[in-house]
Amino acid sequence: MPVWLPLALIHKKRKQTFLKRMGWQPIQLDKKQSPIWIHALSVGEVLSAIPLVKAIHEQWPYEIIVFSASTLTGYQIAQQVRSCVADIIYYPYDIFFSVRRMINQIHPRLFILVESDIWPNFLTHLHQKKIPSVLVNARLSPESYRGYRLLQYFMGPSLQTFSHICVQSDMQAKRFQSFGIQSHHITITGNVKYDQNQNQLTSNEKIKILSDLGLSEKDVIIIAGSTHEGEELILSKVFSQLKTKMPDLKMIVAPRDPNRAKELQAIFHSYSLSTTPYSQKQLNDKDVLIVDQMGVLGKLYGISTIAFVGGSMVPEGGHNPLEPAAMSKPIIFGSDMHDFPEISQQLLDIGAAFQINNPAELQDTFQHLLNDSMAASECGQSAKAFVRKNQGAVQKTLKIIANELSVTKTD
Repeated sequence: MPVWLPLALIHKKRKQTFLKRMGWQPIQLDKKQSPIWIHALSVGEVLSAIPLVKAIHEQWPYEIIVFSASTLTGYQIAQQVRSCVADIIYYPYDIFFSVRRMINQIHPRLFILVESDIWPNFLTHLHQKKIPSVLVNARLSPESYRGYRLLQYFMGPSLQTFSHICVQSDMQAKRFQSFGIQSHHITITGNVKYDQNQNQLTSNEKIKILSDLGLSEKDVIIIAGSTHEGEELILSKVFSQLKTKMPDLKMIVAPRDPNRAKELQAIFHSYSLSTTPYSQKQLNDKDVLIVDQMGVLGKLYGISTIAFVGGSMVPEGGHNPLEPAAMSKPIIFGSDMHDFPEISQQLLDIGAAFQINNPAELQDTFQHLLNDSMAASECGQSAKAFVRKNQGAVQKTLKIIANELSVTKTD
């Protein structure tokens, strides 16, 4: 607490959410309602949760749903499910009085945690109040697994409070079993990220987006999604060199934090590349479009020619390659994809993605795909087929949730 509290008050984003996460936030619920509470940590987890939230709302339209996120950006992305839920709130800090206040206010009949953000106080309080909880799309990265093993005294009992755990793979099932969770409490449902609503753009949708940006279907566009500090410098140098051979080539860069848009403009300007923010939507006479808004990356992948997945050329673990894969795009990512090890390796195995280790390899791979449109198209089709083959996790997860809801109704 002495370390965490000052940091929370100084950090700009955390300062904005501090009081709400301490438990002082209004809840738009009738006191007699006992909703399903669904929680997702941040942007990636919220995006994973969206198809599940929509499916629960569709299957049980009479159920009240409350959705929570822990971060400001996660909360903003969660607005996409506003029509399906009674309220969107911030998840409380794992402090006894904050946890107790929020759980007593909401009084959920079922708590669903998407992927991560496992906190002992919160889960213990749910368990004491006999409120069932389900962990869905569950995964433990190698780092999280090692950390949880070191903290097994706390994490073992916390994980055992879940009524059921829906894991992404057999390997993940074994990791959770090592914490003493019995196999009948674990089901391999697959990864709900494959079920994200990223249908390919229709011709009319694509033409409209391109037209809004001052572009046409003939334009060749490289998109770099969810980039982090350090990657844009590499991309600007590589792109400036590609432009010498393809003067009409365009680039769209979507930083993980849209507030870095002005910083990115300066980086690209240093390589004599003209830029424009997405909010102005005028890429026709510029070289680089910098995305300064949340929630638009998915559709922008749809108008691109080649997709680079950020957070992978710096030690950030990479970001979700399924978004461009669902749009039938050839995918490039760096050497660090430890947050998506199975997905990235499977994409590499089927020839739908390329992994690069340095800027020179990045430039060569871009050049190869730009010169060989047939190869780029085949990669994209393989990526799309891979996504379709692995869909269905949401429906499997709904069966587990249905069992839990039937138990709470009986109780």
